[in-house]
Amino acid sequence: MLTLDTRKIMKTFVSLKPEAVWSFKNIARSETTALTHSYHRYPAKFIPNIVEKLLNDFTKKDDLILDPFGGCGTTLVESKRLGRRSVCFDINPVAKFIAEVKVTPINPAKLDNEFEKLQSRLSKNKKVVSNYHLNNERILYWFDKKTIKELDFVYSEIKKIKNKDIRKFFLCAFSHNLKNSSRWLMKSIKPTIDKDKNIPSFVKNLLKHSRSMIKKNNQFYSLLKTEGNLKTSAKVLLRDSTKKFSLKNNEVDLIITSPPYVTSYEYADLHQLSLLWFGNDKKDFKGWYKFSSNFTDFRKNFIGTSYKNKQKGEIGSQIGSNITDNLYSLDKALSKDVSNYFIDMNLAFREMHRVLKKGKHACIVIGNTELRGVAILNAEVATEQMLKVGFKNPRIIKREVGNKMITPWRDTNTGKFTNMKNPNKKHAYEYEYVLIMEK
Repeated sequence: MLTLDTRKIMKTFVSLKPEAVWSFKNIARSETTALTHSYHRYPAKFIPNIVEKLLNDFTKKDDLILDPFGGCGTTLVESKRLGRRSVCFDINPVAKFIAEVKVTPINPAKLDNEFEKLQSRLSKNKKVVSNYHLNNERILYWFDKKTIKELDFVYSEIKKIKNKDIRKFFLCAFSHNLKNSSRWLMKSIKPTIDKDKNIPSFVKNLLKHSRSMIKKNNQFYSLLKTEGNLKTSAKVLLRDSTKKFSLKNNEVDLIITSPPYVTSYEYADLHQLSLLWFGNDKKDFKGWYKFSSNFTDFRKNFIGTSYKNKQKGEIGSQIGSNITDNLYSLDKALSKDVSNYFIDMNLAFREMHRVLKKGKHACIVIGNTELRGVAILNAEVATEQMLKVGFKNPRIIKREVGNKMITPWRDTNTGKFTNMKNPNKKHAYEYEYVLIMEK
C-alpha cells in the first residue's frame, strides 16, 4: 500500500515532460567521444555533456567531486578538464583500469616516440608462443590459435615499454580490440559465439585505434596544460559502494553518478575477455587472476546479483517493496535480484549523504525498465530512498535517451538484454531521469 508521500512521488513522475536542454539531442557523436572518452568500449556510458552541465551548475574550481559508481571514468575526465578534484569508486577492476588510463594525460612527445618504436617492432611479425594462453581452455573458446599467437606477440611487445603510464595506455588499446579479434558476436553484449565471423588483423586494428587514442590524448593534454589542470587530482579506487566510503563526513562538494541498472551484473560478461587475457599478468594487473580463474567470483559482488544471499538491510522504499512483491509471484529469482539491487542502492545513498557537505548536491542519472511485465521504477524508488536518508529539495528532470552505449531492448519474458530480432523485445531505456537533491 502506498503512503501519501509515495503517492506524491509517483504523481510527480507521471506529470513530468522531457526537458530538451537535458536531452542534448543536437549533440554530435564527435562531442560525446571527445578527448579520452572513446578510449575503450563500455556499456551504458552516460554522455559527458550531462556531467559538464552539472559541474558548471553546482561547482567551482578545486571542488571535490565524487562518483561512487565510476564505471569507465566519464565524471573524472570532465572534472579534471574543468579543474575539479575528483574521486570515483568501482567494484570492477576492468573499469578501474580503463578510468585510470582515460584520466592520465601523457606528454605527447614521449607518447609519439614510444608509438613509433612499438609500430616498428610490430612490423617484424615475430611469433611468440605462450604456454599460458595456448593452454587456457576459456581463451581457446574465444580465440583461434593463430589469433592467440598474434595477441601474445603484440602483448609481449607492449610489455617492453618501461614507462608505466604509456605501457598501460597501449594495454588499454589492446583490451579495447579483444572483442573484435575474438569469436564474440560483435552486435551482442552477451557472450555469444559468431561461427561465421571474419577475424580481422589484430595488429592493424590495434595501430589504428592507438592512433586515435594518441590524437585524443594530445588534445586532452594540451587543454589541461592551457587551463593549468594537468596536476588536478583524479583518483580511481577499487571499492564496493555498498560498503563504507573511504571518505570523511562532509568532505564532498558534489556527487555525480549513473548507478548500474537492475541486473547490471550482465555487464560483467563484456569484460571477461580482458580479465582472461590480463589475469596472469602480476606486474600490471596484480590480483586479477582470482577473477579470471573464477568468473563467478567476479560477477557475484556486482549490485543486484542473484549470486548474493538474502541481503541484510532494508529497501527503504515502499515503491520498491511493492515492485519486488509483484515480481515474486512471477519469478522468485528475479524478485530476489531486484530486492538485492534496491537494498544495495539504499546502502549507497546513505553513504552519499554522509560524505556530502551540507547544502551541497547529489545528482543521480538513472532510468526505469520493465521485467516480466512489471514496471521497475528505479528512479521513483531512488527518489524515495534518498528522501528517507535525509536528502531534501528534490528536482527531478526527465530526459530522452539517445546515446547510451547499450542495447535498448529487453526480453519481456526473461528480463535479459536482447536484440531487435527477438519477438518478445521491449524498449528498455527510452527516457531516464536526473535526480538532483540537496543535503
